[in-house]
Amino acid sequence: MKLSDNFTTEEATRSTKAIQLGIDNSMDCETQCRACWMARQVLQPLRDVVGQMNISSWYRSPALNKAVGGVPTSEHLNGMAVDFLIDGLTTHQTYETALETLKTLKIPFDQLIEERNRKTGVTWVHLGIRKTGNRYETFKLEV
Repeated sequence: MKLSDNFTTEEATRSTKAIQLGIDNSMDCETQCRACWMARQVLQPLRDVVGQMNISSWYRSPALNKAVGGVPTSEHLNGMAVDFLIDGLTTHQTYETALETLKTLKIPFDQLIEERNRKTGVTWVHLGIRKTGNRYETFKLEV
């Protein structure tokens, strides 16, 4: 199902880890509505400016969130957070470009984090949003 012009529920629920572990990562109706809101209000306007975004993690079921070591309060559980990179940009460039674009478009956000897994060296940008009470936090994090 299309969530917006360029985002689908398949993309929102896709997870290599869930497949590996046999975890059902499908969304309930309420979560799908939140993911749709995020796709239309945040991700699509961002993508329209920055181009192709490669999302590595969006929605996480409670079982998947636990399996990947996610915090119990993660907005991934609500379909309101994504981990991504922008095609052709480094992680730092993705972070800087996303931050500038969010500010320019006046899109509210809760957290924009440049993350790095210290064990694997894998990097990504995390963008989380709340419908209300966004904190506009920006920082780097090693997990």
